Amino acid sequence: MSLKQILQPSQHYLEIAKQASITLKEPRKQLLILDLNGTLVSRVKGGGSMFVRPFSDLFFDYIFDHFTVMVWSSAQPHSVNFMCRMFGSHQSKLALVWDRTSFGLSIEEYSKKTATIKDLSKVWQRLEGFDATNTILLDDSSSKAVLQPFNVIHPTEFVHGSSSFRSSGECELIQIIDYLKVLRYQSNVANYIMNHPFKSIFNHQLNSFKVLHFIKSEQDGREVDFNYIKPANQHIRF
Repeated sequence: MSLKQILQPSQHYLEIAKQASITLKEPRKQLLILDLNGTLVSRVKGGGSMFVRPFSDLFFDYIFDHFTVMVWSSAQPHSVNFMCRMFGSHQSKLALVWDRTSFGLSIEEYSKKTATIKDLSKVWQRLEGFDATNTILLDDSSSKAVLQPFNVIHPTEFVHGSSSFRSSGECELIQIIDYLKVLRYQSNVANYIMNHPFKSIFNHQLNSFKVLHFIKSEQDGREVDFNYIKPANQHIRF
C-alpha cells in the first residue's frame, strides 16, 4: 500500500477547502512553493548538468515580483544548490530553501529512493501569515501533496529528452503564469484549485523548444534550442 493510500487530508483542512473562494479587488499576499526536478528542470543522468523549462526567465520575473517564494525539493543539498542557480539574481529573494534534510528521514531512508510527503503545515509553522487559503505548491508529483491536495498546481513533468518535447516543445510556465494571475485574487486558493484545477494545453501556439542549459563547472547557463538539435550529431550530453 502506498503512502498516498495511507495518508489522508485532515478534516480541518477539508473544511477550509470547502469554504467558498471569492474574487478580491486587490491581490492577496501568497506563498508559492517550488519543486525543482521534473517541475522546473530536467537533470542529465549523473547530475553534471540540467535543462530549465522554456520561458523560465519570464516565469521567475513574474513570481518573484508577486509572491513570497520558497523551494522545497526532495533532492540532496548539493543538488538543490546546483539547481537553484537557475534563479539567477532572484535566488537571494527565496524565503526558504528546503532540501532532503527537511523531510525527517532516517539515515537509511535518506540514502534510498524513499517516498517523501510535503506536509505544508510544516511550512506554515515556519513562515508566519500563510495557511491553506494563501499557499500554492508547484509540483509535478501528485503523491507529494496528499495531505493538502487542493493547494497544488501539477504541471506535466519536464523531461528534456522526451519524444513529446522534442517533437512539439512546450509552454507550461506561460500557462502557469496565467493561472497564477487568477489565483492571486482568490480569497481561498484551496477552494479555487479544488473546483478549477490547473489543466495543461499540450499543443499550444506559444510552444517553444528554447531552454537554458546549466553545467556544474560553469556559473551561468546558456540558451539551447532543441528545435535545431539533431540527436545523431549534437554535442550536448543527454
